[in-house]
Amino acid sequence: MTKLSICIPVEAAAQDALPLVTAILENRNADIEIVLAKSSDISLADALLSAVSSDGRARIIDTDQGTARQLLWRHAVSAATGDWVTLVNPGDMIESDLSIMVAFLETSSPGIDALAWNAFQIDPHAEPGKASSVAVPASSHISTIDKTTMLKAFFNWEGSLNSPKMPFGLYHAAIRRSLVDTVLQLPEPQDWSTPVPQYEWAAKVLLFANGLAFSPRSMSVISVTPFVAQSPLHSWNFPFHSGLGLAGAVAEVQFHVLRELSSPWGGGHQAFVRALMIDCMMETTREAYVGKGNGYFAALSEFEGGRLAPLFRPEFHDVRPRDTRRGLHGDAILIDRFIGGAQTPQEFYAVAKSLLTPMAVLCRPQVD
Repeated sequence: MTKLSICIPVEAAAQDALPLVTAILENRNADIEIVLAKSSDISLADALLSAVSSDGRARIIDTDQGTARQLLWRHAVSAATGDWVTLVNPGDMIESDLSIMVAFLETSSPGIDALAWNAFQIDPHAEPGKASSVAVPASSHISTIDKTTMLKAFFNWEGSLNSPKMPFGLYHAAIRRSLVDTVLQLPEPQDWSTPVPQYEWAAKVLLFANGLAFSPRSMSVISVTPFVAQSPLHSWNFPFHSGLGLAGAVAEVQFHVLRELSSPWGGGHQAFVRALMIDCMMETTREAYVGKGNGYFAALSEFEGGRLAPLFRPEFHDVRPRDTRRGLHGDAILIDRFIGGAQTPQEFYAVAKSLLTPMAVLCRPQVD
């Protein structure tokens, strides 16, 4: 069986997947498969079709016309055959040698079924001289992570910004076949839809994982796209949803996943309100800030008798300082977003990789 499946869901407005597919397939020795999933009404460029057909490790699967993102992800994962599965978007980058990492974990830590790492985040619309620094972690060891700590970080919003600081899941993370099968056995969502299925997978992976492993070494790049609010599709008596903002969308996902398991949502406390305020404060125009703030305040006023509403006091800042430092600061090396002339996530990773511990060294068996 293939060691690692890399799923790539392709939507109508997605970035070109050719640079990502080409970069992955350049490693002829990688024990991987690429699963490109798309709706039947989406046509792929000839160059991408040629790249896929020329390498037996890549294939394209079609879903029904107009398949929603949430179900497209599920369809892609269902078609994957690898011992481990990960998912990235077409405009992202992921290192094919990740297959070495998961193979190493199987022998060194057989109880681990979820792996996470630091993913670089690249703004595709950034301009040279105006972009913040990108942090390259200076360490690269693999360690186990306490599940209770991650449960608190995700469901209780401990230490979060406008979304929980919890890297485990399917998106820019990897899960073992046994855990994939467990998640897929859960009922398909029928009465709701979310624009952020990465958080649905994160919630389910975290709840059902047996062991968590994390490496600060970056193994992928996210091409960051702004969250687009969407009207919710559900009939629940729950005021937070994806039509309000990212924090509301995550809360909606948490509520749904726990609802399916007959468990109450416990995120309603001060840390969650702080995440809502940060979500508002990330807006760069006063109009958007006021609109989002009013929406969140109305939801808080409706939730549990409005007990949390007095805590909601965001502030508007239209200008934010950029971190343009360079060099070693703390446990990270800060580098230019456009280092070496890199424009795309693939080009950035090709340069940044020279600062990272080689996978073969990181996964070398220890000798007593």
